[in-house]
Amino acid sequence: MAKPVSTKNTKNNYPVISQRLFMVLWVKGVTFNVTTIDTKRWTERVQKLCPGGQLPFLLYGTEVHTDTNKMEEFPEAVLCPPRYPKLAALNPESNTARLDIFAKFSAYIKKSSPALNDNLEKGLLEALQVLDNYLTSPLPEEVDETSAEDEGISQRKFLNGNERTLADLNLLPKLHIVQVVCKKYQGFTIPEAFPGVHRHLSNAYAWEESASTCPGGEEIKLALK
Repeated sequence: MAKPVSTKNTKNNYPVISQRLFMVLWVKGVTFNVTTIDTKRWTERVQKLCPGGQLPFLLYGTEVHTDTNKMEEFPEAVLCPPRYPKLAALNPESNTARLDIFAKFSAYIKKSSPALNDNLEKGLLEALQVLDNYLTSPLPEEVDETSAEDEGISQRKFLNGNERTLADLNLLPKLHIVQVVCKKYQGFTIPEAFPGVHRHLSNAYAWEESASTCPGGEEIKLALK
């Protein structure tokens, strides 16, 4: 039904975009094709399908979608209930708690001067702290307003509860890249002091959809060369 197209041997975050799209389509339960393109051998057919040559792109029938921020929104709008599950998060905060992580990670990895390293690492840690605070804080539906007891730390599996949403499908590829790349180039690992982040990763890695689409460390390293 849909054909997400990705590339190899490129200097970008295609592994993040492609895995996110693969998981959205897989969780939706649709049949789709994946075409891997070597940009060194750009074909006439691809140029016709995607004017301007922006990759990756989503081909749905005769429609071509190249806006990476909207590629996951399109399946959610078109592949909807009752035939397909709705994946949007009910709590708006589930979509915003992880927004700064990849930007802070990118700045940390691409630092222009060693002198900036400590401040950039601090920025990444602060972004991870925001995410961890959200994951360990009870959601409104977890709070019993009739109880005088402290609700304590949330043990939910994912951002919006115990069910996966688009917010989780967006977050996992980014956290995976952060783990692999930061460890290789900076010797940095996500601190154990962030139990909510580690719980989310552990639950996310257990999905068949993530285990089958998560790019390996070597693939990620190649994409960054």
